[in-house]
Amino acid sequence: MMRKLLITGLLLAGVLVPALSQTRLEADKNMRELGRSDSRFTNTDRKRHEDMRGLRRSLYTGNHHSVGMSVYGGWSAILSSSDIVTSNPGGYSLRLGGFYEYRKGYFVLQAGLGAMYRDIRTQVNDYRYVNTEMASTWDRRWAEVIDTWGMPVSQLTYDLQGREDRLQQLHVQVSLLAGVLWNGWYALAGLTPSLPLIQHASTSMTITSRGSYDRYLGLGENGYWEEMDNHGYRKDVPLKRATSDLPMRLDLMVSLEGGYDWTIKEYTHLRIGAYARCGVMNTAVRGGEKSVYIPYASKWDFETFLATPVWISDLSEGQQLHNFSAGLKITLLYTIPPPDKCVLCSQTHGKKRRR
Repeated sequence: MMRKLLITGLLLAGVLVPALSQTRLEADKNMRELGRSDSRFTNTDRKRHEDMRGLRRSLYTGNHHSVGMSVYGGWSAILSSSDIVTSNPGGYSLRLGGFYEYRKGYFVLQAGLGAMYRDIRTQVNDYRYVNTEMASTWDRRWAEVIDTWGMPVSQLTYDLQGREDRLQQLHVQVSLLAGVLWNGWYALAGLTPSLPLIQHASTSMTITSRGSYDRYLGLGENGYWEEMDNHGYRKDVPLKRATSDLPMRLDLMVSLEGGYDWTIKEYTHLRIGAYARCGVMNTAVRGGEKSVYIPYASKWDFETFLATPVWISDLSEGQQLHNFSAGLKITLLYTIPPPDKCVLCSQTHGKKRRR
């Protein structure tokens, strides 16, 4: 009887010991290949992964599911290919959002939703309109200012100076980013669709109007008459207008970011990095209205002049306009603790094994 028990014990030992050793080696191999010492998301404390006998009780899979929040902001502007419309001085943008992140080894995939507010200014170089260029439709009365001999009394011109347009918007954005995290350093790239929900624009400038009279020589700068209110010639008249009726245009932005990841507490991480976003879609509007429109009936009454934001006016027609922002990003990330998977019985601790 004792001989049978001894033989049986030796046979079981010959089967189980290699199996246990192979299982532990396999688990250790996975830990090394998936970055045991480099994983910044999984606790590698031996007490967690081994039982009282030193046997491996959990298997590191390298899969991580995290949720987080981020806030970032910096310089923002509308890049323009126009010689008249500039990107200066720009402004700022602020964004707050949440996201879900999946990580497999060093690979990172992130999807998020956020809201961005931006306030930017665009300067416009000085430019000139002739009276007939400022009418939305042709009206012969613009050219029918004549004297008693039938000669043109004036050819009205309007010099627009020191123009600055301001744009305030609230966007909703959906981001999809992918990248890597290695030794604490991370880099992400992807696409971010952006749609303005609320927007407001305002315009400020000064206008100087001048005119010419071929039958009278030697008066006025370069043959122009100016500062004659009774003829509608006025100098440096301030003009400010506000506009809230702007087209809602969807933009698709390329997003890049990178920085460093700190473990501040088990499963809790802080990331600080830099970001840049640039729109790939041209936001200029074709066939835009005149940037300044003067009704004929009051072409000498500056108080009735109308203004169109430069980004949707004739000044941007045929040009390229692209949204751009860059700055600093701060992220707080929490990784959901992975369940302990038993490498001996292939079941999750705390759950009943199916029979």
